[in-house]
Amino acid sequence: MEQDQSLSRDFGFGSILGFAAPSIFTFVFIAVYQMVDGIFIERFVGEMAISAINLYYPIISLFIAAGIMIGTGGNAVIVKKVGEGKRKEAGETFSRVVAFTFICGVIFTAVCLIFADPIMRLCGATDGNIEYLRPYYKVMSAFSITILLQSELGILIIGEGKTVHAAVAIMIGGVLNCVLDYIFMNNMKMGIWGAAIATVIGYSSTIVFAVWFYMISGKSSYKLEIAKPDLKEMGVICFNGSSDMVSNLAAGVTVLFMNHLAYRCYGEVGVSALSVITYLQFLIMAVFMGYTSAVEPIFSFHYGSGNTEMRKKIYKFSMIWSLILGFVIMTVLYIFRRQAIGIFFEDTESEIFSIAETGWLLSLPACMFVGINIFGSGLFTAFSNGLISGLLSFIRTFVVLTACIYGMTYLLGGKGLWLSWGTAEAISLIVTIIFLKKYRSRYRY
Repeated sequence: MEQDQSLSRDFGFGSILGFAAPSIFTFVFIAVYQMVDGIFIERFVGEMAISAINLYYPIISLFIAAGIMIGTGGNAVIVKKVGEGKRKEAGETFSRVVAFTFICGVIFTAVCLIFADPIMRLCGATDGNIEYLRPYYKVMSAFSITILLQSELGILIIGEGKTVHAAVAIMIGGVLNCVLDYIFMNNMKMGIWGAAIATVIGYSSTIVFAVWFYMISGKSSYKLEIAKPDLKEMGVICFNGSSDMVSNLAAGVTVLFMNHLAYRCYGEVGVSALSVITYLQFLIMAVFMGYTSAVEPIFSFHYGSGNTEMRKKIYKFSMIWSLILGFVIMTVLYIFRRQAIGIFFEDTESEIFSIAETGWLLSLPACMFVGINIFGSGLFTAFSNGLISGLLSFIRTFVVLTACIYGMTYLLGGKGLWLSWGTAEAISLIVTIIFLKKYRSRYRY
C-alpha cells in the first residue's frame, strides 16, 4: 500500500522533480563509479593507464545493459501487476527475474574469461596499453554477476517508489569505492588490480541492501515467491526492456568504434582523452536516465489503473524538465570545463588535456537533445511497448550515432569525432518527436 500511495499521489511541476531527484542521484553515482577509477588510476598509475577503463567500457556496457534490460522490463511488468492488485503474481515475477539474472551472469563470466585476449584486442587494446587493461578486465569480468545485479536491483527498488532508499544504497557503494580505491592503489600499491577490486566491492553494497530490503525489512510491496519457470514472461520482460539494453549496449559498441577512430586521429593519447569525454557524457546521460527511471513506474502504475489525466500531466512536466535540465547542465559544464577535465589531468598544458578540452566543448550541445530522447524511449517501456522503445534506442544510439561518427570523422577529422554526439542527438530528436505524436492517442498522454 505504501508503494501505491507513493506512485498514485498528485504530482506537481516541482514535486515530480523532487520525486525523481533520488533516482537521478542514484544514476549519477553509478556513473561516478567509473569516473573514480579513472581519477585514481591517472593519479597513481599514469595518464596513459586511464585508457584501460575506456577500453573496458564496451564490456561493462554489456553487463550494465543486460541488468538494466531485465530491471526495467521486469519493473514495468511487476509495477503494473501491483497497480492491478496482483501482489503475489508480482512476487513470482520478481523471483524469475533474479534467477534469470544469475544465469546470465554465469554465461557472461565464462565467455569473457575463456576468450579474454581476443575480446581485449577487439575492444581496441594495443601493445602499448593491453597490460593496463588486462588486470581490470579479469577482475571485472569474473564478477559480472555483481554488475548485473547492481544495475537491476537499483531499478527495481526505484520501481517500489523507494527512490531515497536506492540512492542511499548507491551512495554507500560510491563512497566505499572511493575509499577503497585510495587504500588499494595508494597505500597497498595494488595498481589497476586495486581499482577493479574496489569497484566490485562498491557494486556489492547495493546487493547487500537489496537482500535486507526484500527479505528482512518487510518494506517491499511484494516478496520472493516460489515460482515456476515462465520463458514466455521472461521473453516479454527482455523484449520490453530491450530499449534500455539497446541504449547501453549500443553506447558500448560506439565507444569501441570511437576508440579506433581516436587512435587513428590522435594516437594513444587520443584514446586517453576520449576516456574523459566518455565519462562526462555518461554522467550527463545518467541525469536523464535517472529521471526517466523514476517516472516510468508512475506511467506504468497509472496505465494499469487507467488514470489518463495523471499520465498527461507527468508527460508535460517531463518534457519541460528535460529541456531545463539540459540547458543547466550544458551551461555549468561549459563554465567549469577546465575544472572538470582537470580532475583527470593535472597538467593543463599537456596534449591530452588540450584534446580533451576541445572534444568536450564540441560535444556539449548534445545536452539540449539527449533528455527528450531518453525520456521518449523510456515512456514506451513504461507502457510495455518494447518494440517502439527498442526501435527508438537502436536508431538513436547505434544507427544515427555510428553514421555520424564515421561520416563526420571522414569529413572533419578529429573535430568531426567530437561533433558527432550532438549531431546524432539532434537528428534522433526529430525521430523521437514523430513517434511521440504518432502514439499519443493510443496511450493518451
